[in-house]
Amino acid sequence: MVLGIELTIIAVIYVFFSVGVQRKLVDMKHMQEVQEVIKQKSKELNEMAKNKESQEKLMAKQKEVTSLLGQSMRSQLKPMFVVLPIFFVVYYLVFPAVFPSTLKVTVPLISVTLGYQTYFIAVAFVLGLALSGGLMLRDRLRLAKEKRLAAEVQQ
Repeated sequence: MVLGIELTIIAVIYVFFSVGVQRKLVDMKHMQEVQEVIKQKSKELNEMAKNKESQEKLMAKQKEVTSLLGQSMRSQLKPMFVVLPIFFVVYYLVFPAVFPSTLKVTVPLISVTLGYQTYFIAVAFVLGLALSGGLMLRDRLRLAKEKRLAAEVQQ
């Protein structure tokens, strides 16, 4: 039981570290703006296709969307170059040195027994998903509020 708590603490620290690195290396406001532009340009592309625009115009618009998608993907992958090596060090070097390979952890809420490495990944995945999703929602609400306030100021 004590080792399960230690694994949970390590997973929580890892998740907060990885989300912190992501937030530091990625300008979330810029990322959301780029995603809005991608959404708008994709809509325009669909409208152009419906209106049977020329192939040159469609290809030019598609090139714009593809370029923005590439920029967005590169920006989102940057943190992985920091977070992933640390995960590998913890998972493949630290854990085997600290915990016995036969260690099993029982998840109290659902009474499932998992190997300690699987337990770590499960906790990190669920917590990471919840934390990232919550922060993304908060950022989107904040951006929407800023846009609404800017529109009110202009009127």
